Amino acid sequence: MLNRFFGKQTHTYLHILGVSGIAFALPWSKVMMSISMMFIVLNLILEGNYRSYWLNLKANRIYWFIAGIYALQLLGLLWSSNVGESLHTIKQQLPFIAIPTVLIAKPIIEKRHIEIIFMAFLAPLLATSLYNFFSYQHWIGNRVYDDIRGMSLSTSHIRYGLLIAMGGAITLVCAESNKKRLPICLSLLVWFGFYTFYSQVISGVICFTAVLAIYCMYHLWHYRKIVALVTGVLLLLGAVVPFVWLFQPLTVNPADYSNLPQFTANGNPYVHDLGFVDSETKKPVHIYVCHEELEKEWNLRSELSYADQTIKGDLISPTLIRYLASMHCTRDSAGMAKLTDADIRNVELGRTSTNYQGLMARMHSLRFELNYALNPNGHSLLQRLEYWKTGVQIARENWLIGVGSGDVQDAFNVEYEQSNSPLVEANRRRAHNQLLTYFITFGILGFVLFVALIGLFIRKTLLQKTLIGLLFITISLISFFMEDTLETQTGVTFFALFLGLFLSTSAYSGKVEAKSNVE
Repeated sequence: MLNRFFGKQTHTYLHILGVSGIAFALPWSKVMMSISMMFIVLNLILEGNYRSYWLNLKANRIYWFIAGIYALQLLGLLWSSNVGESLHTIKQQLPFIAIPTVLIAKPIIEKRHIEIIFMAFLAPLLATSLYNFFSYQHWIGNRVYDDIRGMSLSTSHIRYGLLIAMGGAITLVCAESNKKRLPICLSLLVWFGFYTFYSQVISGVICFTAVLAIYCMYHLWHYRKIVALVTGVLLLLGAVVPFVWLFQPLTVNPADYSNLPQFTANGNPYVHDLGFVDSETKKPVHIYVCHEELEKEWNLRSELSYADQTIKGDLISPTLIRYLASMHCTRDSAGMAKLTDADIRNVELGRTSTNYQGLMARMHSLRFELNYALNPNGHSLLQRLEYWKTGVQIARENWLIGVGSGDVQDAFNVEYEQSNSPLVEANRRRAHNQLLTYFITFGILGFVLFVALIGLFIRKTLLQKTLIGLLFITISLISFFMEDTLETQTGVTFFALFLGLFLSTSAYSGKVEAKSNVE
């Protein structure tokens, strides 16, 4: 339609603009995501090449799995008792069908256009990551953080970790396609890597590491397959090491602590308990503890009472004891005297160690959880284990057709009550596993369709040697095992955008197969 007035490429340029708008909005603006999605749909309607659209959609076999999955969202209304939530879910999942439909109906063929979309994604990703980091360091603003995972200010830290990993994947592939970009791309890759590991988002770290590993394996495979296989085995063995370390029991030899002093320098009695061992120091946490002196000295130096909670929501007393243990200080007035004002503030914020930054701080925290946290509340990993256990039980009971589009949370609420879950009401959430969520929602058919979609996409990327597509689906798969990625606007838009983009073009592959039937 607009081509008649402004030239034959008008709708193509508007198409690129709209898709770039979605990519640009992903790291920071849900409103702009929605507006850009409506823009590309409207542009497609106004262009009006419906026969061409239909031929492109019909020729793309994988697209019909996307359509089938979304059709299940609509059919799920028939056996869902929570119609309001069903309608909300159907609306929330619109990007899942709308974006791939537009991108496959009107493919973006030229490599330079795809690179425009990539740059539109990388620019705000760099800007928001710098802003997040500077704000967390208090170089700008005066925001108070109770947890480093709150460093992501524009969207969920989990979803932001996926975006950063995708940013790393794009920089790798773009550097390959044009050597002149190599310094810029490597600089971005290093920054995104630093941000990922500094932010302590475990799913993001796994995704970013997997991107680097798959990238190396892909090129080794085309260079020398035996080297690639050996490297792959070594990488898999290396990936097991952190998990073995996490589940390794924390113990000490009681004989090493048989002659501990019984009184403080002030003559007050110590409490010695060897039951809790610090993951960092490898020493018991609850030795050299004198609550009387700790309470007196703490109340003199902080506005928060010794019996109060930290800003994070944990109790002050155990947080203070763990913090002093990390400093190798006695947990008494002598130890309190060694704390600076900055240390006092760290305890008030809920930090249990002086080493609270970086990936290892998060790993030590998880190891402590797995060894000692009997109550899962407030512990992300233990809560996930409860979500998965509850989700598997719901899936078993509703394996044929699922619970319906709007009844997932209701089904979880019922199961939590029936199983007497230790989770408090605020923490009684959904599966945090996208594959399990599809099984719970739509039964075996929904699960099979979703797995088939992923499998066919992987097959396509391997056949066409589309490295960027392979890196994207690797990131997505990892997130699916750890989160309900597609149950949020940012997550579903991220998946839909790059899925549709890589399904409709081969511009970054070894073959050039993308085509449009526009006449």
